[in-house]
Amino acid sequence: MKKTVAIVHFNTPELTEAGIKSLRKHTKVNYDIVVFDNSTKRPFKVKMDGVRVIDNTKGKIIDFEAELAKYPNRNIQLGIASNDGSFKHILTVQKLWELIPEGFILMESDVLIRKNIDFLWDEKYAATGRGEWFRGRRQEHDRLYPFLCYMNVPLLVANGARYFDPERCWNLYPDINDTEHNYWDAGACLLDDIIKTKPALHAKLYPDLFSYFDHYVGGSWRKDDVENQKAWLEERKDLWYTPENKDAKIYICAHKDFDCPVHNKVYEIVDARKTDGDMAPDGLKGLFYSEILTYQRIAAKKTLHKTIGFCGWRKYFHWMDNVPELDGKVMVSQNLQLGDMTMRDQYDSFSNVEDLDILTDIIDTHHKEFSKAWHQALESHTLHPYSMFVMPSDKFREMMKLISDLLKRQVKKVGKDIEGRIAADPKKYHVGEDPVWTPEYQYRIGGELGERIISAWIDWQFPDAEQVPVTITSER
Repeated sequence: MKKTVAIVHFNTPELTEAGIKSLRKHTKVNYDIVVFDNSTKRPFKVKMDGVRVIDNTKGKIIDFEAELAKYPNRNIQLGIASNDGSFKHILTVQKLWELIPEGFILMESDVLIRKNIDFLWDEKYAATGRGEWFRGRRQEHDRLYPFLCYMNVPLLVANGARYFDPERCWNLYPDINDTEHNYWDAGACLLDDIIKTKPALHAKLYPDLFSYFDHYVGGSWRKDDVENQKAWLEERKDLWYTPENKDAKIYICAHKDFDCPVHNKVYEIVDARKTDGDMAPDGLKGLFYSEILTYQRIAAKKTLHKTIGFCGWRKYFHWMDNVPELDGKVMVSQNLQLGDMTMRDQYDSFSNVEDLDILTDIIDTHHKEFSKAWHQALESHTLHPYSMFVMPSDKFREMMKLISDLLKRQVKKVGKDIEGRIAADPKKYHVGEDPVWTPEYQYRIGGELGERIISAWIDWQFPDAEQVPVTITSER
């Protein structure tokens, strides 16, 4: 199921855009984002991937004037609060319950995310967020802070909870001094219902939630101070800004449909099924080469971006959407520690080490310049896994020229009937010793060898390359 973040927007497009970017930068969930735009002066017109705008600037979805007219005796002593503040906000969130019935994380339009808030989405609870003891002149009510909170709408609706209830809404009654109803602020009605219906509903409250975001002081909806807002954003640029990397590309290799958790434009998905039917030029199935076949096809393009990188399927560099400046950088997946095993031992533990030894003989015979680095890698106790890297495109072509020649010679040496080779001696390929190690999986010989060539080659050419941790998602 898709997860959604909903933002109620009012005349603050710069803050809202930066807030969305900060969300993308610090979270890992692939959220759909819905912006409900109540603007009267400065609507949200920014086009952003994964962001849907619900335009209520002309009151076509919620006519606030008509709604307010239902309460002719409301207290107008705090006109801003009753007209442009709590009333509009609470009514909008209630409408979002209808428009996003599966539930959502509510995020204010003037909030910048500081760190990962994915934990808020927790379907065990009716709501999660930060609680507060709200004190009015005569009444005191718990409330759920609206800055950042998760609402499990199906559970809330099933138990009769409300976000907007005119009997419990700030300033809809004429006497601010004597009427208890005047002190129910945003999120108070909701938390009151949750408390009353325990154990049917339950909220998880996080006292330290303020450390997860920055909020524009005083509330942007009260002000018309665009330059101050821009200055506030500039001071916190590290929370939302990521480099554009206009001359860089990171390819994400895929062999099936999947829900890509990254949105940054530097990424591009390459589906092997859509390139020549996933068949290699030498007639072998693409599975033999695995991701290496995609790398070969990219390397053969006439033009490439100045900087190029690759992520294996289900795997991403840990910065996800928060892509750093890539120009001229060399990065590689963080070393996998093999313990007492050498790289050769590790290969022998899951596949037929004879294939690795054949490759070694080819390197020693035909690529002596690489031989020393290769033997050092074979005897090392580390491996850069997953064939993941970022490097200048000219060096990428150089590396792929070597890999392509080596794998071509490997196939020439053992023959094209790779499947027959595995079937003839499945024990050498550990077939069946682990549920993953099927004959089809072991057919990925070229990909497994290529992964080790890449690891050794990068250590040889770029011994100081930045090592980047890898995130493996739940996508299968």
